[in-house]
Amino acid sequence: MTDPDLMMNNNTYFDQVRHWLVTDLSTGPDGALNIDQGQEISPYLGPAPLPNYLYSLPHRYVFIVAGGSGPKTYIAAISGKQDEAQDLKGRWGFNAQKLIEQKGLKAEAANVMGMHGTLASAVTNVGLMGQAAVSKNPQSSEIISLFNSSEINMF
Repeated sequence: MTDPDLMMNNNTYFDQVRHWLVTDLSTGPDGALNIDQGQEISPYLGPAPLPNYLYSLPHRYVFIVAGGSGPKTYIAAISGKQDEAQDLKGRWGFNAQKLIEQKGLKAEAANVMGMHGTLASAVTNVGLMGQAAVSKNPQSSEIISLFNSSEINMF
């Protein structure tokens, strides 16, 4: 799951944000994906777009299912964590198309959902940005506790 609209639609500076990456998926007899049996490379990070009055267009979230072009007995195309941080800054700059091409995969299915932001998602967004800043600068860890505090009142 990627978000190509971090700061604006089709953002080429930050590229895409990797919200979720799972490998080694299989399907059940009914054709449903067995997500729980896959290898999670990037844990799920839910959408947190800015509110409509700050960013008028909805963020697009793209879901892609890609597989190997050969028999199912291929070696996993991706293994391990993408990077240690797995915070917002460590997740932007991702490009699903490049990954698919580099690993010799084929897009089998895709879906897109659009989502407008709210005040609550803006608070989550600010928290994610703060977390990314703190993970890159450990001396600022008090910022995280501020955003995680239940004492913050918006009004």
